[in-house]
Amino acid sequence: MDKNIKSKPSYNQDVLKIIKERHGYSYDYIRKSIRGDRVGIICDIIKSEYNRLNNEYKKLLENQTNRLKNEKNKP
Repeated sequence: MDKNIKSKPSYNQDVLKIIKERHGYSYDYIRKSIRGDRVGIICDIIKSEYNRLNNEYKKLLENQTNRLKNEKNKP
């Protein structure tokens, strides 16, 4: 018996929280909008905002990591 194993996408919880506070929609609706299960203007806005905020979050995290590495390497 073969099982189809699908991995669930994990979303950045901090970004989801920001979008929820900004727009007031439930986490479930936001996730479905990002995934493409929901269609419409608001869903497109949520999806693009999630992608933009998630990219900024990754850049910030990378910058902080590099800064900490540089501080650690200084004598």
